[in-house]
Amino acid sequence: MFEIKTPEKYISEPGALNNAGKYVREYGTTGLVVAGTTAFSAVQDVLKKSFLENYVSFTFFPFAGYPTLEKAKQIAEEAKENRAAFIAAVGGGRVHDAAKAAGTLAGLPVISVPTIAATCAPWAAVSIIYTKDGDFEQFYANPHTPRVIVADTKILMDAPERYIKAGIVDTFAKWYENSLGMTGNDDPLPLQISVYSAKLAFDQLEKKASAALEEKRAGKITDNAVCTIDSVFYLAGLVGSFVGARAYSGFAHPFYHASRRIPASRVMLHGELVAFGIITQLVLQKKSDKEIRETIQRLAGFDEAFTLSDLQLEDRDLPVIADRILAEFPEYTHFGFGRTTEEIVAGFKTADSLVGEYRENVQKK
Repeated sequence: MFEIKTPEKYISEPGALNNAGKYVREYGTTGLVVAGTTAFSAVQDVLKKSFLENYVSFTFFPFAGYPTLEKAKQIAEEAKENRAAFIAAVGGGRVHDAAKAAGTLAGLPVISVPTIAATCAPWAAVSIIYTKDGDFEQFYANPHTPRVIVADTKILMDAPERYIKAGIVDTFAKWYENSLGMTGNDDPLPLQISVYSAKLAFDQLEKKASAALEEKRAGKITDNAVCTIDSVFYLAGLVGSFVGARAYSGFAHPFYHASRRIPASRVMLHGELVAFGIITQLVLQKKSDKEIRETIQRLAGFDEAFTLSDLQLEDRDLPVIADRILAEFPEYTHFGFGRTTEEIVAGFKTADSLVGEYRENVQKK
């Protein structure tokens, strides 16, 4: 037996937000909308109109900073005080992680209205909880995913390109990491579904993501954009739906979480740090030079091949990150790589060198 945590509805199309009121009304007529001011300003007119047309009222909770457990408790208390029947998360991953935890604490359904496609947080059941300063603190396992995801492709593709590219690479990581567990010898069905979903997302993004970005620049939204958004939310979210609170078995996400210990790295997006983790994982696995260089080229195609300097990381930071990975995220080590601080640090430096070499070669052409 295995448990699957998925939304009850996933709506993905240009203009989806026009019908948001209809979807949330199934859970009640009073809600708490949690959003950052920038995200809310991008959708408030459409959202208010749709809620009004469906006789749904809401209280606004302005979100800023990081998704701490304390902030989740504040949101839950606000929802209770306003007798909200649901919590709607409007924005990016931080808002969704806080709102999902708040929904658990308040015993309320969460509605997801993503405004950027930088991670699969609008789907995932788990909340990533941080300290107030932005360091990773814990995985908070929620019993449910958001009940409804309203992914308005027009709004998502109108967001800054940097977020979409980070989401694409974060989705690539699902394949690099989850495929590690496949042996081809009577693998558990949940693992197979997870890995094949990751491969499908990877393949779809390889085919359509670049075209979607080119069309975005031209002000067009086509099936390429919808497929790209669905890969980042639906397929990447599905990957984690079958494996419980620990959604990743590789190195790239542990690198992201561990690097949060270094304040300077917090200017980087989730997917941007994960991208360097992917390259380092391949180095530690002793993958062929050809495969590593092809991966760097793939990531560079989305402006996601970074050096340590780009990530604001110095030599003195590398053992700190490596030690934390081994102390807090050691599960991947049973695959036989990255088992000592020295090995991981050497992997970081090799990955850094290979990205630098790639850039030099590109400049020469």
